[in-house]
Amino acid sequence: MLTPTPFHWKKTLAALALAGLAAAQAAHAADVELLPPGLLTATTAEQTKPGQYKKAGPWRIGVSWAGMGNSWIVQLIAEMRHAAAQDKNIGEFIFTEANWQPAKQVADVEDLLTKKVDLLIIGPISQAIGAPLIEKAAKAGIPVVTLGSYGRAVPSTTEIWAGGRIFGQQGGEFLRKELGGKGNLWVFRGIAGVDEEQQRYDGLKKAIEGSNLKITNEVFGDWNYAKAKQICENLVLSGQPVDGIWFSGAEMTRACIDVFKEAGKPLVPMTGEANNGFLRVWKQAGVKTVAPIVTPGLGTAVVRASSALLEGKPLYRSYFSMPTPIARDQLDKFFRPELNDSYWMPTVLPEAKIVETYRSK
Repeated sequence: MLTPTPFHWKKTLAALALAGLAAAQAAHAADVELLPPGLLTATTAEQTKPGQYKKAGPWRIGVSWAGMGNSWIVQLIAEMRHAAAQDKNIGEFIFTEANWQPAKQVADVEDLLTKKVDLLIIGPISQAIGAPLIEKAAKAGIPVVTLGSYGRAVPSTTEIWAGGRIFGQQGGEFLRKELGGKGNLWVFRGIAGVDEEQQRYDGLKKAIEGSNLKITNEVFGDWNYAKAKQICENLVLSGQPVDGIWFSGAEMTRACIDVFKEAGKPLVPMTGEANNGFLRVWKQAGVKTVAPIVTPGLGTAVVRASSALLEGKPLYRSYFSMPTPIARDQLDKFFRPELNDSYWMPTVLPEAKIVETYRSK
């Protein structure tokens, strides 16, 4: 074995010191539990520096959310507010909602920056809308926690997300396997122009690529029960053949199951989601399905990430939640018959809060 020269020893010691520092940083980042194990995973090695955004409390945190529209969003925001209320260092938690209007989201963020928030949480309508807003905050020295997955194209401090292509792909793979790779599909998409919607659809397309599955009808149900029910009624009445249906959200799946039952039409395989109302219908109707998980606990995660940054703790550049979807043999493990249909799982809300909010009346 060669003995290092003094110069080599210096290089070796420097390398060891850097490695030790990196390990210490990694340990600190790992110590920040944004969600329980298995629900959220760091997807980059890049981290913020210790103390980089440290600031004395009480903090003023601003939130710019894209819009409402379904019970999952309602629960995510409830989890966000609950987590903020439990944090004694958060003095003000200013929440804004843009109603899916780009001009409103731009105005909301500009107003929050005027109010000199210590940190911005943003759920952008799209990358095109969010990127310049995030960049503006970053240039002002304000850390930004983004609910979304955009990578280096957007200068977020930390990104946290789930669903997207993984969601679409999990449903598409289920249908491909269930239908033996052939047949006619109806596709119910979400709100047109929203990045998450497009990513879910892209995941479906990837999953069925190279198969003999054919999309014969593609519609936008806006992740909304009432709109999806009307659309599904029209499709069923048209008599067009269908072998399976992919949904960008379970509110729409529930609507279509109800249509099929009311019309006396045999159920075809349909994709769902980890929502209590959907699991109830699944159990009752016996539909062949799978339920991808997009935890509303992301609301808690972004608040915990915000606090960690302002406490000076290092965080990874991006995190993603992609648990294994719920299969038929796990239905009873997740379904809560005593809770109403608006409950989504898994959650990090305390059990007492879950029962208080979602107990069936």
